[in-house]
Amino acid sequence: MFKTITKEIALIGFCYLTFALAKNFTDPSPILKAVTNGWSILRIESALALNWEPFVQQVIGKISMGALIATTYFYVAGMWLGLIAIAIFMFLRDRVAYIDLRRTFVISMILGAIVFALFPLAPPRFMPGLGMTDTVTMLGLDPAPNSDSAISYNRFAAMPSLHYAWALLIMTAMFRIGGLWFKIGGFVYQALMFIAIIATANHYVLDAVAGAILIMVAIHINRWWNRYDQQLNTFGESLLAQIRDLEQKCRKKMGSIEVPDLIRQFMSDFMLKDGYAIQSSQSKIVSSTMLRPNTSHQLSFRPELNYLSFVLN
Repeated sequence: MFKTITKEIALIGFCYLTFALAKNFTDPSPILKAVTNGWSILRIESALALNWEPFVQQVIGKISMGALIATTYFYVAGMWLGLIAIAIFMFLRDRVAYIDLRRTFVISMILGAIVFALFPLAPPRFMPGLGMTDTVTMLGLDPAPNSDSAISYNRFAAMPSLHYAWALLIMTAMFRIGGLWFKIGGFVYQALMFIAIIATANHYVLDAVAGAILIMVAIHINRWWNRYDQQLNTFGESLLAQIRDLEQKCRKKMGSIEVPDLIRQFMSDFMLKDGYAIQSSQSKIVSSTMLRPNTSHQLSFRPELNYLSFVLN
């Protein structure tokens, strides 16, 4: 059990780290493009009568300052607490449902990173003249201004809202668990998250709509994956077997290749035996003449002088 849990944590952590790096390395500072896209979103919302962002923040602020602070903290921490809690519950209760949850979560990250790269969007808190307060920064909960880390969150990745997309994922998981209170809890959770992403000036209404579309696409991809899971596993096993066979063939082929002793071949004409220069039997260097000692000199009874006399000759 401990090994399985460790593996799951490592897998999800690696996927999220890759996601964070990918969405931050696409465009380091797309400020102008992100703000331009922000005005386009505001124009579309105005045409559809969905420009509720200032109104929602003002309503929460008029209720009480405590409500606005609680909403901000729920936005910052509520998503991760909800994901961790539902993941642990599903892992212990229904392993198949947990695999579906984890796979859908990873697919949504991949789809989100693609959209963030293609469509950088400044959130309402960065839009000049919109009149919205950045409550996350106001409470000192925004690490981005003081962080140069490559894995810090992308401030111009407003659409789609993964906060709301993953809130809907949690709701679907709670609906799958069953029971009236689980269903009510899941519905209330996603409703509170919808209010939080708007009231904190981090997302537009259309960001939530895009998040809902994204999670539905991710769920359908996961269903397609489950439908063809057996075929995909068979294909993967066949591909791995072919790779292993190819690796073994390469190892055998490399093992049968005789590597010549290049150093011995190079030094073959400098090898001495009894005062004579000899050529190694393994050498492929053909010498036209063999060196012979000068007969006018007699070999010394001392071996080192034999070699010396050979060199001097």
